[in-house]
Amino acid sequence: MKQRIEAEINRLAEFILKRKNFDGAWDFPFETGIATDCYMIILLRTLEIHDEQFIQSLVDRILSKQEKNGAWKLFYDEEKGNLSTTVEAYYALLYSGFIDQNNTNMRLARKFIINYGGIGKVNMFTKVMLALTDQIKWPKSFHLPIEFILFPTTFPVNFFDFSVYARANLIPILIAADRKFSIKTKHTPDLSDLYVHRNEDLWDLGSSEWRSFFSFIYDGMKQLVGIPFELHRLALHRAEQYMLNRIEQDGTFYSYFSSTFLMIFALMALGYSKKHPVIVRAVQGLKSMKTTIDGHTHIQYTTATVWNTALLSYSLQEAGVPSASASIQRANQYLLSRQHYLYGDWAVHNPYQIPGGWGFSNINTMNPDIDDTTAALRALRKEALNNRSFWDRGMKWLLSMQNDDGGWGSFEKNVNNSSLSWLPIEGGEKCFLTHQRLI
Repeated sequence: MKQRIEAEINRLAEFILKRKNFDGAWDFPFETGIATDCYMIILLRTLEIHDEQFIQSLVDRILSKQEKNGAWKLFYDEEKGNLSTTVEAYYALLYSGFIDQNNTNMRLARKFIINYGGIGKVNMFTKVMLALTDQIKWPKSFHLPIEFILFPTTFPVNFFDFSVYARANLIPILIAADRKFSIKTKHTPDLSDLYVHRNEDLWDLGSSEWRSFFSFIYDGMKQLVGIPFELHRLALHRAEQYMLNRIEQDGTFYSYFSSTFLMIFALMALGYSKKHPVIVRAVQGLKSMKTTIDGHTHIQYTTATVWNTALLSYSLQEAGVPSASASIQRANQYLLSRQHYLYGDWAVHNPYQIPGGWGFSNINTMNPDIDDTTAALRALRKEALNNRSFWDRGMKWLLSMQNDDGGWGSFEKNVNNSSLSWLPIEGGEKCFLTHQRLI
């Protein structure tokens, strides 16, 4: 039995070693369902970027994931399917131009959507996308005013109480909602056949207490600044700069698909043209996340190269591959090249520590997390015998990120304001949890 186990370990180690890149990293695909594929089609068509072969490849993957009942799933264990994901797929397939409403797959999808409440029952993130592309109307007033970004960190509820993931997605939403921005083309599909009740209220605006709370704060800020227009202009400018200052070298906003997708629409809401260099680079960055899974093209939510490399390098060493081997040494050099030297949002609550962590993706330079930092340090532990500088820098950053209660979050320190669970946002209870989706 022991020999069989050792033989299997050696076989797996050999398999992993053969899949390594020339730069020493492993870039196995980061699969996240079809949402990114759908949104990529919608984005390209909205921007009138007619990359037909690429769009067709995304259509093929979306169709390959459809269930027999016409639905698409977000999670594997959803017995019937997911309404929001199905609406997103239906919309993307129509907008692609390669599928029409009379297609058998589309008729099945439409039947599922209607049976489960129609377009009015999709989640908030999908509603935002539909509003951005002029399928539904923005509410007269959104859940949070854009001025929320101006609240100081000393305020009981402020912008930096949200997790970094929530902030990255929320800011462009607030900009677009403030401007009631939407855009359509002559090829934008008509989704009116997905309504069960045509005049239903699609937006939950929260309680009157919360609206009164924000009105009270807003009035107080007006007293300080004096001119409501200037306050509003300042908030929009700060929100714009928040996005622009966090664009990675590949053009993406914090290396996430969703935040970059939303940023593009937010910038257009602020007057940027479809062909502005920032938008062009952002689209290129999203397209660079393309990978292949089971023969189909998939747009990753982000890449997982650092995470993959740290875990696999450590596993290989545990399996008996010498740390001095060429493969492990190349992996070490890759990981060392991805240690962070830029300050990010983590410094807001930890201002006296220099950078030194690692992020999840190969394009992440300013958004480190505890998970990847510990994984990288574990993989590099033997390298530290020859080079203490990276180790000391990483360990100091890691230890400095410990919360006051003794635990560690993923991305930030002491971001645990439970008051956010009462925010009038669908999924608001998750806004301060760094590994949860905002909506």
